[in-house]
Amino acid sequence: MDRLKDRSNSDNAGYGWRVAVPATSANLGCAFDCGGLALKLYLKALFVPSDGTQLSLEYQGRTPERFPMESSNLVLRALRLAAEKLDAPVPAGHVVVQSEIPISVGLGSSAAAVIAGLLLGARYSGKDAEPELVLRWAEEIEGHIDNAAAAYYGGLVLALSNGVDQVTALKTNFPESIRLVVVTPAITVPTHEARQVLPKSYDRADVLHTLQRTSLLAATCFSGRFELFPALFEDKLHQPYRQKLVPGMERCLELRRPGLLGVAISGSGSSVIAFTTRNETQVAEELQKIFADENMPSEVLFTAADNNGAGVTRELVPLMERLGAVLQKLGRPE
Repeated sequence: MDRLKDRSNSDNAGYGWRVAVPATSANLGCAFDCGGLALKLYLKALFVPSDGTQLSLEYQGRTPERFPMESSNLVLRALRLAAEKLDAPVPAGHVVVQSEIPISVGLGSSAAAVIAGLLLGARYSGKDAEPELVLRWAEEIEGHIDNAAAAYYGGLVLALSNGVDQVTALKTNFPESIRLVVVTPAITVPTHEARQVLPKSYDRADVLHTLQRTSLLAATCFSGRFELFPALFEDKLHQPYRQKLVPGMERCLELRRPGLLGVAISGSGSSVIAFTTRNETQVAEELQKIFADENMPSEVLFTAADNNGAGVTRELVPLMERLGAVLQKLGRPE
């Protein structure tokens, strides 16, 4: 799928745009607020425009109780923002979201929603939007772009956005030979809550500790060596504080086993992500046991990196699907 190369025309009758955006794991231990990795877990959305004045929304996916259906929904907000930025008419029509990404557990569900909406809005406008522009808009909504950049580009992405005029994001493909184990306990950690536990200032030693590891992570991955090891993920800027929000998290980060390259909090939690070359089933079982010891049930996902990133296509929408959109819109106005 391409991103924004094909311009749409003014006659969209019978057509819609379909977007797919990967989940992401941000921070990666030492890469706090600057690194993200795309995962083979997806949010997909279909936008069917209409001649009306409203946007209606339908959701099919994980944790529906956490998915807002009102106008504050991130897909709708981002779609409107892109259309506004590109001087397009206010979008109207029906949006169907299907997502495999659980919400509020550190797997980039909000970034996926934002990127999906921005790409749909840009395509609806019929104008090109450069990647830097899309990511700057994502920052306007999210406040940071580590997840959004990885969701857009795929692979492992390091990004700079705060305090600079131009967003800069660099990507390298992440090897599928490194298997990813994501364990999610039955607890949510809202991002704003995870930020509130962070200190306002840090000791120089803690900053140097993390900076050394961030530099080495970037060097080994962007050189193509991917020589990862547990101590590389030992951060002192966010994990020591956020691990207290989830019972058992500290023990998960301390896990050491043959074939286990390291464990990190995924995003701001509550999920943890383990990087493995073998014994991934054993690693998953032991991480789940740690949460079980805290009377915390959990789910496990075995996956790999997505190196393709987000993509959007224009396609003919079957008549029955368009009729369903009309009925949905009539039954649930914005």
